[in-house]
Amino acid sequence: MPNPSMILAALLLALAAYFYGHHEGYAQKETEDALMIAQKNSEMVKQKDEQDAKDATTKQEFETKLSGIIASRPRLFVNTTTKGGCSTTSSNNGQERAELDGQTVEDLIRLVAEGDRAIIELNSCIDRYEAVRKTLQ
Repeated sequence: MPNPSMILAALLLALAAYFYGHHEGYAQKETEDALMIAQKNSEMVKQKDEQDAKDATTKQEFETKLSGIIASRPRLFVNTTTKGGCSTTSSNNGQERAELDGQTVEDLIRLVAEGDRAIIELNSCIDRYEAVRKTLQ
């Protein structure tokens, strides 16, 4: 008959081997996960840098166009109905119109530009979200 202490020793040795292997497998998986996370982070940083460069170019182009529009001193007219005492001109179709002063025109252009900037930033945010979403899939 086998010695009970030998059976117990063999059982303890088998349990120790199992838990050692489990621990080593877990440590190996943690290392693999850390490498995968580092790779994904690197990809996301690269995409972020590319998006930042694209955004900077877009903003610079936008500012250049805005400066060009304001520098050209555009003239804007609004249709009016006169009640007397108002300086207006008449267009070809008989509708009276008034010219807006330069500061009002510039303010309107800047207001529209602020809306365009917000749209550009929103589109950039959407592009970044999509890039992250694709990276994480």
